[in-house]
Amino acid sequence: MAKVGVVMPAYYQQEALIRLAVQSVLNQTWRDFNFVIVVDGAPDLVPLFDELTQGDPRVSIVAYPENQGVAFALNYGFEIVMDQGCEYLTWVSTDNVYYPNFLDALVREMDRSHPNVGIVYSAFRHVLENGLAAHPAEVIREVREFQHRPKEALLEGCIIGPSFLQRTKYCRMLDGYRFKYIQDYDYWIRLTDYCDIQYIAVELMDYRINSPFSLSTHISEDPAKHRVCWNEVHQSHYETRQRRGIKADISALFLIRPGEVQQAQQALAKIVDQYETNFELIIVGLTTQREVEAVLEPYTDPRIRVLYYSYHRDVNALRKALAKTKSDWCVVYDSAHVTADLGYLRSVRRSGVLDKSKASAITMPGRSVVASNEIVSLYQTLAVRPALMKFVENAIHDS
Repeated sequence: MAKVGVVMPAYYQQEALIRLAVQSVLNQTWRDFNFVIVVDGAPDLVPLFDELTQGDPRVSIVAYPENQGVAFALNYGFEIVMDQGCEYLTWVSTDNVYYPNFLDALVREMDRSHPNVGIVYSAFRHVLENGLAAHPAEVIREVREFQHRPKEALLEGCIIGPSFLQRTKYCRMLDGYRFKYIQDYDYWIRLTDYCDIQYIAVELMDYRINSPFSLSTHISEDPAKHRVCWNEVHQSHYETRQRRGIKADISALFLIRPGEVQQAQQALAKIVDQYETNFELIIVGLTTQREVEAVLEPYTDPRIRVLYYSYHRDVNALRKALAKTKSDWCVVYDSAHVTADLGYLRSVRRSGVLDKSKASAITMPGRSVVASNEIVSLYQTLAVRPALMKFVENAIHDS
């Protein structure tokens, strides 16, 4: 019974990169592992894997005729290595390369960690298609430092990366991988409902960032896939906060007026994809249901609620919408007034000024965050809800 199970999902890839990836697994200094190669709808690759593994008893090659995607392949492969009794699990893409001590370092760290640790992970090096380093040394250090954070930081970004080892007993608590583009990220977030994580600040593998057949390349080059990827991130974050009882303390209201479908769609992306994801997004529809649906068509985001106040005046609609918000702090946007800074809400949150006992309004001119008790602008100002409702009421009265 091998201690470690390694899974490699395989679809179309450059042969040279496959050879490097497979050899990097077989050449590990830690020899006690089972290696399952899941050929995901590319059966013509089977002879190549047969050649590369040469009957190695640690290797199993399984194949099926139609491509089912990475999540399916991982679930298939992980069930095999878990049934084989492997204590620890990991997986590698066909364009990435393990350093020879990859498994040795991660296994030894897991062995000496507390049983509550379910994921041990390390730093890694980004490389280009040709294998050269993608970043200078100072950027590599920055990435290494970024990764060294508590598990709660997973709700702010993916700190783990491709160099990791998981404890099987915690993997059995999940229903497997599920998303199309953020398989690992979502899996790790759900896994940390049950376990802790531990980090090794040393590079143990090369992660190729621009391989023509890699999933990350396809996402970055296709706006529609990029949109789906972000939708998955928002769904994963939302579901996690629901499970953990983490409430949103910011409500973002976005007004959609008649004849603004294209402008509203472009503006909305700058709100939906804020790096800070813990907020509810209320669409205040001042137009027809058809136009609102056209604006929202690219999004499947559970944070979004739609309120229809067709052909209302702005201030009347906002007064009604603010009464239905669930958060203490509110910020109002429309197609003409929207932040271009995806880090806007995160900067405000990290500033520590979201304290309604000290301020009723928060603005961010330039890069500085300013808190005060006076609301002077309706748009792009975070304000305590009662104070903002009073501001809107005054606007109605003054008009």
